[in-house]
Amino acid sequence: MALGSASVFAQTQPAPAQTVPQDEITVTATKDQERAIDALASVNVVNRTEIRQLQAQRIGSILNQLPNVETNENQRDPATAINIRGLQDFGRVAVTVDGARQNFQTSGHNANGVFYLDPAFLKSIDITRGPVANVYGSGAIGGVVSFETVDPRDILLPGERFATELGATGVFGRQSGLYASALAALRANEILETMAGVSYKRLGDYKDGDGNSVRDTGQDLRSAIGKIVINPGNGHQLKLSGQYQKYDFAAFGTGDSSSIRRQTELTTTTATAKYTFSQPDNPWVNLSANAYITSTDERQFRLTGTAATLFQPRSFTITTSGFDINNTSRFQFGEALLSVTYGGDYFQDKVTTKDNAGSADKFTPSGMRTVYGGFVQGHLKWRMIDVIAAGRYDGYELSGNGNSSDGSRFSPKITVGVTPITGIQFYGTYAEGYRAPSTTETLISGTHPAPADFVFIPNPNLRPEIGHTLEGGVNVKYDDLFMAGDKLRAKATVFRNDVDDYIDGVQSFGPLCGAPIPNACKGSFYTYMNKSNARITGAEGEVAYDARRWFFSLAGAVTRGDADDATTGKRAPLSSIYPSKIVVGGGVRFFDEKLLLGARVSFVGAQNRVPTGFTPSKEFQLVDLYGSYQFTPDTRAFFQVDNLGDVRYKRYRDTEYSPGIVAKVGFSTRFGS
Repeated sequence: MALGSASVFAQTQPAPAQTVPQDEITVTATKDQERAIDALASVNVVNRTEIRQLQAQRIGSILNQLPNVETNENQRDPATAINIRGLQDFGRVAVTVDGARQNFQTSGHNANGVFYLDPAFLKSIDITRGPVANVYGSGAIGGVVSFETVDPRDILLPGERFATELGATGVFGRQSGLYASALAALRANEILETMAGVSYKRLGDYKDGDGNSVRDTGQDLRSAIGKIVINPGNGHQLKLSGQYQKYDFAAFGTGDSSSIRRQTELTTTTATAKYTFSQPDNPWVNLSANAYITSTDERQFRLTGTAATLFQPRSFTITTSGFDINNTSRFQFGEALLSVTYGGDYFQDKVTTKDNAGSADKFTPSGMRTVYGGFVQGHLKWRMIDVIAAGRYDGYELSGNGNSSDGSRFSPKITVGVTPITGIQFYGTYAEGYRAPSTTETLISGTHPAPADFVFIPNPNLRPEIGHTLEGGVNVKYDDLFMAGDKLRAKATVFRNDVDDYIDGVQSFGPLCGAPIPNACKGSFYTYMNKSNARITGAEGEVAYDARRWFFSLAGAVTRGDADDATTGKRAPLSSIYPSKIVVGGGVRFFDEKLLLGARVSFVGAQNRVPTGFTPSKEFQLVDLYGSYQFTPDTRAFFQVDNLGDVRYKRYRDTEYSPGIVAKVGFSTRFGS
């Protein structure tokens, strides 16, 4: 909601400027389509208009505006790691692109679980917080973030046979660069539609708010997308899609200039095939089946060191293949409507690491993990009452380096909602989630490079994590409240998440470990262990009011988290808990709403509750400006100014200061016939 007029309702393109904002649709919370404002869960949907307005250098610039959603980034690497309600890494937040799991991970001094994605082709981002989305897939005890890319019908208007969409953005200020993209769609007939697109991005190194250059923060990106949509009639649809990305960048291994510097060439490929079937007169069948394969291949060449070590190669490849299938059947019993959704999913991660001259293959060990599950969920609507009951069965198998593990569990969910007054809905939820250990957590082994030559110890006896979440919330929805055409939307949630057998890295280092003296790290080790319990509590809320001529939004979140320390036996803060924040936004529209001017102010608090070895962060405030002018329904110009005050700030857990003031100016246009 802090992105503009509101995440719960916003305009989509192409559309006339006077179109009334519509409530966005979410599917991640229950696998059944519903309005985000009506979902009995803490959800956000960011649509294409908002994504294109931001013209973000990184995905994190979009997500960090949302309450209790953060990204952990190495500014020298374009990868993104998502944190929801203080949970991240190793699949605790499930990330999908067109339904395809994104499970890439390399071990180091950065996030353990990242993905690479070009925002140029994004149509929407659907975020659900907490394990209330346990029907969505295994492991998502923190939540789900589902990215959807554009379809041919996002480019083609009704009746058109061919259309193209072009866009370009110039970047100025503390960072300079250029984005450009082109999409073309063809409707051969009523059965066949196709689409293809290309994108290019080049960014130079940026400077922080004090004008200090941050080396190796630029990147080159080339990406492409293609889709074929077949509509044979009678409610059937088959969608085939593929996406390719290639990144080139240089980075230091730990994110700072004191470590080894490497040139990186990274490619990602994603292919999906999705079949859906539904008919308005057949309430028993609303079928969706999706199969996918996604691969991330990172190849690095050493740029610093001795003559013998220069240009030494290493590579990390993670391929994830899987499928999911579900169906919703609806039954009417007088005034009561029962929706039953059931299905299953499966994916397999294959990790291949090569480092003949180093030890990366020990820290990100090769191996294979298979995860599968099935679920059933019933949603009963009767007058002012909603009841959702669900159960999910999960299982996994893992092997590598001569070790193996497996496990399974049933996880329940129950939600009760009541609407005592039209427009106000209260709900309460208890939900459980199950996350299997990753290959790295289980199999990591070897010796850290000198001088910190401590030992990594594998732990094949790791137990899966089990999340128990209590959540209470309220949804507020009113139209024509103070004047004709206005809209008020609000969501607020409080929660407590207890994670049994929480997996975390445990280190036992002597006082001299890392010193350049013989045997300084003797007896020191690092391993992953189960902590008996982690507890995370917090609240998030957002409200948006749109009176057409003007709009306003307010969003905020606060979270606290602690876990048992395996070495001291005492409670200690979790390192993954981000500071509190409030984001205030507002703006005006003129000239029949063709001209939009807006501003956003972010207040981010300090984070001083950190465990030993982590650096606290300071509070900061940011002001952003944005605007656009819709010349025609198909052509618009826009600007975005990030960090107007040129503030020098560093986000919690980031390795470097973020960019100072950056301005982006661009246009987009569409031609159809």
